[in-house]
Amino acid sequence: LGAPVEELFDTFNYTSLAAASLGQVHIATKGDKKYAVKVQRQYLAELFDVDLGQLRQLAGFADALDLKSEGGVLDANCRRSWVSVYEESKRLLYEEIDYMNEMKNCDRFRKNFDLPRFSHIRAPMTYPEYTTNKVMTMEYLPGIKITDKEKIIDAGLDPIEIGVKSAQAFMEQLCRHGFFHCDPHPGNVAVEKDQNGQMRIIFYDFGMMDSFSEEFRKGLVDFLFNFYIEDDTRAVCNALAVLGILREDQNVDRIAVERVGRDFMDRFQGTLSTKEGKWDDQLTEEDRRRINKTRRRKLGEEFLAMNADVPFEFPPTWTFIFRAFITLDGIGKSLDPKYDMTRIAQPYIKELLDLKDGSVLNTVLLRIGKRVGLRPVDINMFITQPRRTAAVEDISKRLEKGEFKLRVRALEVERQLERSKIVQSNIFSAVFSGLLLNTGMGLLSIGSKSTFAVPLARTLFVAAGIVGVKVPLGLWKLKGLDRYLERYGVKTK
Repeated sequence: LGAPVEELFDTFNYTSLAAASLGQVHIATKGDKKYAVKVQRQYLAELFDVDLGQLRQLAGFADALDLKSEGGVLDANCRRSWVSVYEESKRLLYEEIDYMNEMKNCDRFRKNFDLPRFSHIRAPMTYPEYTTNKVMTMEYLPGIKITDKEKIIDAGLDPIEIGVKSAQAFMEQLCRHGFFHCDPHPGNVAVEKDQNGQMRIIFYDFGMMDSFSEEFRKGLVDFLFNFYIEDDTRAVCNALAVLGILREDQNVDRIAVERVGRDFMDRFQGTLSTKEGKWDDQLTEEDRRRINKTRRRKLGEEFLAMNADVPFEFPPTWTFIFRAFITLDGIGKSLDPKYDMTRIAQPYIKELLDLKDGSVLNTVLLRIGKRVGLRPVDINMFITQPRRTAAVEDISKRLEKGEFKLRVRALEVERQLERSKIVQSNIFSAVFSGLLLNTGMGLLSIGSKSTFAVPLARTLFVAAGIVGVKVPLGLWKLKGLDRYLERYGVKTK
């Protein structure tokens, strides 16, 4: 700060109030004001340079290995780039050790919630005159740790309300602000009782904040609205494409994606509509296997098409969104065993009408128009129908003349070709290995007549062994493919 501590503050407690891996907080006073002074640890940037270089190599190795498992980010139908996740994490880590940037984040966060309906959300005031890249001075706002349920109840506050309000605050950051706290763990969130006896949630540590574009935010709102309220599979898929989760590629079977999505959304709405309904992660292992088996039998072709096309991607932007959701879910469950963020989000999403189409009136009119067929798109369809009919007739005539060729995707043929490719590779390896072995045996029979016969025969035997190993590996691969197809109800024999 460019001056001795004694000149800057009246008092300064050299014993830290709290400490973490990147810095520690001290209490200071000046006049009638009490400050929390955050001091960064030395040589963090140099330490990051070393550690992140090693992590970059690990991320590249993970991409090369391309581990897969069923469900989640590692599913076979989802592309992922661990190097991209690394780059996103690296960017946020270097931003986190820039306290001038953190001060701006804190001010922006506080301004976003500076509304009467969010009077229960607090963020400390900042003091730029006492802030540099490595020292940050804030208003001292003590509170009860958000997971300390016993102290919260003793203070006369409702833990269930706190869980709900914290979830709604995060949804507000995502859907309205497009600027969110990436690290809302219990050490960064506290609660207090205001002068009126009402609950207030205090957020700390704004070093790790992230933002996304207006288009991304609009796509997120569209996804949530169509998923929860409209129950529109196609609109949900369109929103996922805007979010970068669903690939827009002509080789992606969109119909298969929408059919699987429809099944998932039906089960989701069925669970959401009843308080007794259980989500997949709440089911027993036996029930989960039974449901998955039924789904594979019902949608086997669609799952196989999706696994072949790999229609989904994991955008690195979502890394910290998922992390924040998981953290808040853990906080909520510590306050209320029946906490369910999915159900908490539903009433909040109904309030997003003003965000979906620019205003509540526009959204309401479009929803009514959709039901009665008077949306702009419906009117346009009615007006242009004659031209569309003429275009269809033109295409039909050109098909009759042979000017167009239909491309039909036969999934059964694709699977048989894949299987045949493995079988042919096994046959080739077996025949070639036998040929090398026979040639080597022939050379040994004339070994006494040629100087190079024995060494060459030994080389051929080694080559025959190497090629021959491919045969059992190919058989193992073939059985694996058969088992994989049978999981989705496809007979291979």
